[in-house]
Amino acid sequence: MKRPFPHFLQTPQWGLAKQRAIPAWTPFFFVKKAGSAEYAPFELSKDMLSAQFDPEGIDSSILILERSLGMKQKLHYIPRGPWIDWNDSKALNEAISFIRNFANKRKVLFVRMEPDEYEQNFPYPELTKLGFSKTPDYVQANDTVKVPIDKEDEELQQSFHKKHRYNIKLAEKRGMSVRTSTSPEDVIRFYELLKKTESRHAGALHIHPVEYYLSVTKSLAPSGMAKLYLVEKDGVIASSSLVFSCGEEAIYMFGASDYEFRRDMPNHLREWYSMRDARDEGRKFFDLWGVTMRNDPGGGIKRYKLYYYDHVENMAGTFDWTPNKAGYALFKAANKLRRLLG
Repeated sequence: MKRPFPHFLQTPQWGLAKQRAIPAWTPFFFVKKAGSAEYAPFELSKDMLSAQFDPEGIDSSILILERSLGMKQKLHYIPRGPWIDWNDSKALNEAISFIRNFANKRKVLFVRMEPDEYEQNFPYPELTKLGFSKTPDYVQANDTVKVPIDKEDEELQQSFHKKHRYNIKLAEKRGMSVRTSTSPEDVIRFYELLKKTESRHAGALHIHPVEYYLSVTKSLAPSGMAKLYLVEKDGVIASSSLVFSCGEEAIYMFGASDYEFRRDMPNHLREWYSMRDARDEGRKFFDLWGVTMRNDPGGGIKRYKLYYYDHVENMAGTFDWTPNKAGYALFKAANKLRRLLG
């Protein structure tokens, strides 16, 4: 069964925001309208950034991001897509056939695809027959916790672990307050916290330059698809997160905090406000975006997220297809060597 909305990372708005933040990426967006037999290009314009994507009348869609790999080679990346019914063989074959034909037309080395689907009941054999193979080189989170938030305040908070309920009240008692923002000044403050957080994790977070967050927020704020949450105490920012919204979901994708305020539990209050805001906007789920983290050797991040909702969803995985097996193998070997050499 197809999800009612495409994932945030499969919207034309994200394609435009990504290109603005990192011009090396070129977005292509295609739709198959209800009753149509073929995918057609969907023109991307800056005017689209003033509203959220409306899938009304669209049967399926595909956002493809193209990037040069150097040496006249290109990559196609499909994050959390395409937006199709993955258990409909006809729809799957049509989408994959289009993706492969477009890749050949653009002369790409390989296509990387990360479906917005869970591993249970995913059509692995059929996708393999269509030429895609699973790879461990994932880009987006391999698993997630999606908190059901379509509840009244008391019921929602009661669904959390008792320690989280206690810490939310403790944060308020200790003078923490929460506000939202999309201003460049606050994005820069958020970035300063990101750098502190990255330093604590010995650089394992691999954060983007500040211009990336400034650009993404500026692009998506007018439609309400991006919003900063800042937790403050005595005018000092203790914690912050960048939350994206689309369809039924809000997604906590980037977060940071000041270790000096750890005993004041600012992150708990931040998530509490974020979830309530998302619910009031009509969202049904709050995606905590990644449970098994590369930079979480003690499992603290995992425990923190599971205390909101103790149910992990494992994603179907990351899949590659190439029309040039020899060139692809050479690229993989070079990439592996590059990682080993740091």
